[in-house]
Amino acid sequence: MTAEVSRGVRSVASRKASAVDLVLHEIRRSILSGELPPGEPFTVPALTEQLGVSHVPVREALRQLEAQGLITLSPSRSATVTPLDADDLRAIYRLRTTVEPELAALSAPGRTDAEIDELDDLVRRTFGDVLGEAFWAPHRAFHAALIEPAASVWDRRMLTPLWDASERYTRLVFDPVEEPESFASHRAHAHDELVDAARSRDPERVRAAVREHLENNLSTMLEGLSTVERSRRRA
Repeated sequence: MTAEVSRGVRSVASRKASAVDLVLHEIRRSILSGELPPGEPFTVPALTEQLGVSHVPVREALRQLEAQGLITLSPSRSATVTPLDADDLRAIYRLRTTVEPELAALSAPGRTDAEIDELDDLVRRTFGDVLGEAFWAPHRAFHAALIEPAASVWDRRMLTPLWDASERYTRLVFDPVEEPESFASHRAHAHDELVDAARSRDPERVRAAVREHLENNLSTMLEGLSTVERSRRRA
């Protein structure tokens, strides 16, 4: 039987930002808190009623969440939270940590002032307007620029699906809609450290900075997954 939406899902009708962005945020928050447990279906009409918005932003948000691998939609107007797996996340980051620090280090010595300015600009663009989906494109571009020009076509082909897979988890934990100012300040600082390392043009410093950044992200996301599991068990 399809479950009703948990009473923990909150109305977004009176909040600012676009309706689609707010619905995306609230569903992600509910998944992370365990209020929408992995594998448990919920009905779209019930979700629409509880969120306090029309079906249009709800359907668009669910479509985007399905494209991100966070939920699965069915023809019967229900959706299911896609199970998340800590071992899967560790495997993704094991590969990223093997490849990205080395490519960033190889790129470091020949990086021009203009390229470093572009990295800095991408940080400003990523965290200057954090209310919604506009956050993700420059963030992806920043990490792509960090491994240029050393990355080959095959490196990029390999890393693109890894970035797609890790973003599924990242979007749950690093959600820019909740407390946007503190989010922007904290995450911008973490990325400024990568820009400072790139500005040094020291391969060892860059390698260490990128590795530490990825390892910190993994630890934070594993903690988020543990929160989901604890909430599920309490429920």
